[in-house]
Amino acid sequence: MRPPPDLSLSQTAFAYAVRPHTRRHGPQGYRDDDNYKPWLRDEYFFRCLYCCCREVWFPDGDRAFSVEHLQPRSTASPGLTPYDTLAYACCQCNALRQAALLPVNPEIGLGLHLEIIPTGAIRALSAEGMESIQICRLDRPNLTAFRRLILDTLRYLQGKKAELATELLRRYLGYPEALPNLGVLTPPGGNTRPLGVASSAFALRIRRELPAIF
Repeated sequence: MRPPPDLSLSQTAFAYAVRPHTRRHGPQGYRDDDNYKPWLRDEYFFRCLYCCCREVWFPDGDRAFSVEHLQPRSTASPGLTPYDTLAYACCQCNALRQAALLPVNPEIGLGLHLEIIPTGAIRALSAEGMESIQICRLDRPNLTAFRRLILDTLRYLQGKKAELATELLRRYLGYPEALPNLGVLTPPGGNTRPLGVASSAFALRIRRELPAIF
């Protein structure tokens, strides 16, 4: 499925949400936080919360991503980690943030504070956005160049009518081939939002309802 010609690729490929994130899943009780990763992959649509880079753009796919603690573990209460305090981020953004406190809860919609422009550069829309850029170094030269490469490639493909170009667009803007089957997972503390499994990417693909691009 080819995107319409007037589609803003910078807002599609690197789309910061403008509305608060509503959790679709609620697994509980894992002692190892890494066990939440399949749920978080689906929760965050297989891309980094901070830089919006997608799993499909990385040679190692989801291995280049990690469980992100919105509240630094050094200041968290002892005991099991609540799922709602976790997010999904690429390893680089995760490492650069370290234990810094973010100026704004990224789940309220970072699109109110940040945007990617067609050149691949990131622009702060608020003081909180600027501080977020500095904490995670979202303007680091290699990342900016990578965004420009992705956007230039997508623009080139969008201008072609060949079937191969359409397929490549789908691969750049589509879902990973290997999707987590959340329906077979059994969190030790149960799942407080069981209905979310039916709307997971894996379930939608089985029902042939998964969009070709997102």
